[in-house]
Amino acid sequence: MLLILGATGLTGCIDDSSSQRSKAEALFREGDIAAARVAGTTIYQSDVIRAANEQKRIKNDQVLPADDPLFQEILSELIDQRLLKLAALDKNAERVPEVTRRLEDVRERVLARYFVEQQIKDALTDEALLAVYTSQSALRQNGQEANVRLIRVKSETEIKEVAEKLAKGADFGKLASESSIDIGTQSNEGKLGYVSQVMVDKPIADVVFTTKAGAISKPFKTKDGWNIVEVLGFRKPQQASFESMRPQILQYKTYEEINALMSKLREQSDVEILLGYDTSADNSINETDDE
Repeated sequence: MLLILGATGLTGCIDDSSSQRSKAEALFREGDIAAARVAGTTIYQSDVIRAANEQKRIKNDQVLPADDPLFQEILSELIDQRLLKLAALDKNAERVPEVTRRLEDVRERVLARYFVEQQIKDALTDEALLAVYTSQSALRQNGQEANVRLIRVKSETEIKEVAEKLAKGADFGKLASESSIDIGTQSNEGKLGYVSQVMVDKPIADVVFTTKAGAISKPFKTKDGWNIVEVLGFRKPQQASFESMRPQILQYKTYEEINALMSKLREQSDVEILLGYDTSADNSINETDDE
């Protein structure tokens, strides 16, 4: 019943503060349709559809009628979640320091993802994606493509911990979801998809295309942090239509735009690393291994 009590459930909680709870929940959403009322609060049709999207049970543009069993299932989950939230608020749970910290973590992630989406949406038009497809068509016929997963963290200490867990058999995708700071791949188990040497930054390409299929690289450093990649396999470039390549190009273009955005924000901001990050370190932890 309570499958939704993950990121989706926590996100729903940040709409409330104890001082404005009644007022915030009483607000009418213009154009939205009430799906259920719970102890004087409202769950809307859009809440159900958003939850279905976040659970990846429907596509973004898919219609979900109210009489669909999936709609009713998720609505029931949201009702349970709302009841639990209201019970927690009645017990002043929002004043507990650990709860406050968790809510702030979720708030930060939601704001970050929303900002990224708004900033890069104009760069992800069909025209922009077609331009990438056209420019890459000739290059795709040379060399190889690698199917890659990526984990990126802030510090050398963190990447060593990740490497140790992987060496002990930890699941790469699960670690990427839990540990990676790379927004473009973190929510997709670190999957970068098939890339050519010209589709990713040179430091990453250098590692990817010198790592054997089925192997995990040594930790290495780029301007964005410390990284480990897993090369799932290689293939000869395929001549494919734009439509069939569109999802992959979209993923690549999204990754590229997010990296550009983050580089710009870091250049414009005062960032001081206080723990576990040596800015003078070399690109590879193990560079001296062969000496």
